Amino acid sequence: MNQKKTTALLLGLTMSLTGTAFAAPTDQAQDIDSRIAALEQQQSNLEKEIKELRHQNSQLKNQTRSQKKQLSGLSKSVKSELDRVHISGFGRVSWDNDNIKGYTDRNDNRRFYLDLKGKFKVNDDWNFNFESETNPRYANYVMADGTLKSHNGHDDEDGVIQRVWAEGKTGVVNYDIGRRWRGLGFQNILLGNETDGAVISTAIPKSKLTANAFYLTPTDKGYDFSVYGAGVQGQVGHGLQISAAIAKLNIGKHESMGQNVYDTTKTFINNDEKPLSLYYGDVKGTANASGTYTVTETPSEYRNTAGSLGFVLSAMWNPMKNIFLIGDYARTNGQDYTVGEWGANGYTETKYDKHDCTALRLNYRWSNINDPGSFQLYARWYNYARNINNLVGIFGDKEWGALQPGSKGWILGFKYVPAKNIEWETFYEMATAQNTLYGHKNETYHRNFVRTMVDYHF
Repeated sequence: MNQKKTTALLLGLTMSLTGTAFAAPTDQAQDIDSRIAALEQQQSNLEKEIKELRHQNSQLKNQTRSQKKQLSGLSKSVKSELDRVHISGFGRVSWDNDNIKGYTDRNDNRRFYLDLKGKFKVNDDWNFNFESETNPRYANYVMADGTLKSHNGHDDEDGVIQRVWAEGKTGVVNYDIGRRWRGLGFQNILLGNETDGAVISTAIPKSKLTANAFYLTPTDKGYDFSVYGAGVQGQVGHGLQISAAIAKLNIGKHESMGQNVYDTTKTFINNDEKPLSLYYGDVKGTANASGTYTVTETPSEYRNTAGSLGFVLSAMWNPMKNIFLIGDYARTNGQDYTVGEWGANGYTETKYDKHDCTALRLNYRWSNINDPGSFQLYARWYNYARNINNLVGIFGDKEWGALQPGSKGWILGFKYVPAKNIEWETFYEMATAQNTLYGHKNETYHRNFVRTMVDYHF
């Protein structure tokens, strides 16, 4: 019985396997074909997607390249525009101690100071410039009568733009046109002042010299004259440079240089039929009047103390390492004159018969604001002619009151750079100076002057 069951089971299994083997080829082929077709469809779809992705990637690359070009162009454009503007200058803290006698304010240059300059590039040949000075003084100063006075409020040096000028060239000719500070010679004793006007210059062929011509008008209040002339500057030998100029004034020796708006005469004109009565009510001289009147103020005239012609000869020589000699000599053809005054000692007369100015300077090394630890030592000697208008030469630089007309003497000083872009300078001046107070102009005294200042360059 068991044998029969076993035989029957084996037979059934064999038949089952045989039937499966007979059906497999047809069904598997159909299944494989459908799978192949599906795979081929998927492959086709993938190829389309890949093609689309490649197209999109190409577009993104093109957009990226375009954006990079735009950003690069924008960056260059921004840099180019930024390069067209250059701001520079320095701030200063300054302290003076001065025993000067006269109408120049004592210690008036104890101050904080900002010199701000801007240069705007117009094109490859031209720039336009501005300069602004902010000059607050922080100490009391002494008036001519001994009165102490404080600096309150503001004036035209407090942050406004005082100077604007253009610089450029056409071919080999250079131009400097507008209002700015200008000087003649290495130490600016014939002219060193803010001026309106123009300077035209060009290099002299086959030399290291530059020739110039100028027409300049000082801007100080009340003055009304101009200076025109020509000069030359540059190297003429090993270690030797020169600067020379001749200047002609557009006024004659006996003509006025302008009006002294700080020295006026008041005239009272009676507008009524009855006489005008004036009386002085207190010791300070306050004028009180009865009746109707008109008051006019007439400025006095500036005497022409410069004449009609002047010149400056200036040289800088470097005879050996770290030694520099600088010398300037300036002279005008001004008229001799004598001023008489009544003072505490009676009637006195002061002669103004000297019309030349000399300045000599010895430098040991030069300071460099980009080189911390660098320094400069210097000694200066000067001898300036008396001038009733308090002018040096025609309109020379008095270096913030340190160098006064009618004085001669020595200055010893140094400059030191403790850190990059910071410079400290201190000097002591000992001179024989002219007292400029009314009634004392024929007197001289020993002037002691100390100045120390720190400049912060940017």
